[in-house]
Amino acid sequence: MTVRLLLPLGFCAAIATGCASQSAYSTSVGTLRPHERMLVRIAQGTVNAYAPRIGEPSDGFTVQAFARGSSIPAAPNIRPIGHGIEIDAPALASLLVRVPQGVELEVVSGGGDVNVTDIAGRARVSLVSGTATMMLPGYGEASVARAGTVDVKIGAQKWPGTLHFFNARGDVDLSIEENAAFHVHLHTDDGTIFTDFDLRGTSSGRSETIDGSVNGGGASGVDVECRRGAIRLLRLAPQI
Repeated sequence: MTVRLLLPLGFCAAIATGCASQSAYSTSVGTLRPHERMLVRIAQGTVNAYAPRIGEPSDGFTVQAFARGSSIPAAPNIRPIGHGIEIDAPALASLLVRVPQGVELEVVSGGGDVNVTDIAGRARVSLVSGTATMMLPGYGEASVARAGTVDVKIGAQKWPGTLHFFNARGDVDLSIEENAAFHVHLHTDDGTIFTDFDLRGTSSGRSETIDGSVNGGGASGVDVECRRGAIRLLRLAPQI
C-alpha cells in the first residue's frame, strides 16, 4: 500500500480569502491490492464511493475531502491497518473515495448519506442516521442505527454466508439478481413486507415475518430486520 497527499490548485488562495470552494481541499492517492481493505470513518457528511475512473489503474485509490462553507478542517487521516488502510475524516460537506478493483470497502458514518456504486469487492455501510444507497455488481450489507433509508441492489448470484440489513426507523428496499439462490429471513416489528419472489410469510399484530428459500436456497443467505418500517425484497433482472 502506498499513499501520496496532493493539494489542489487554488487551495492556498481559498484559505487566505476564507471563501468556500467547490474544489476538494485535500486529495490523497495510493494503491491497494485485491482482497485488501479500505475502512472509512467519517464524523458527519455525505460519502460517495465509486470504482476508479475509466483509464485509471485498477489498483489505485483516491480520497478527496470537500469542506462545508469557508471553514477548512484537517485533512482526513489515512493510516495503514492490517491488509489495508483506515481513513478517518472530520465533519465534511462530502468525502469522495475511489475503491480499487477487488478491495473490500467498509464505511462507518456518524450521520449523512452514503452512496456506493460499482464497487467490485464486498461493501459494508453502517450509519447512525441517513440514507444508504448501494448499486453493486457484487454484494454488500447496510445498517442504520437510528433513522433513515436502506436501498441496495445486488448483482451477484451467490455470496459467502449471510448478508445482514437493519434499519431502526425507516424502510429497507433490497433488489437481488433474480437468478440468485439464497435463504431469506425478513422481519419488521411494525410495518409491512412485500416481495415479488415466490415467498409467503406470517403476521402477528403490526409485525410481519418471511422465512424461506429463493431458487432452491443454497449456501448464501439474506437477513433483513426493521424495528419500524417496510421491507421490500425485489427481483433484479440481469442487464443484457
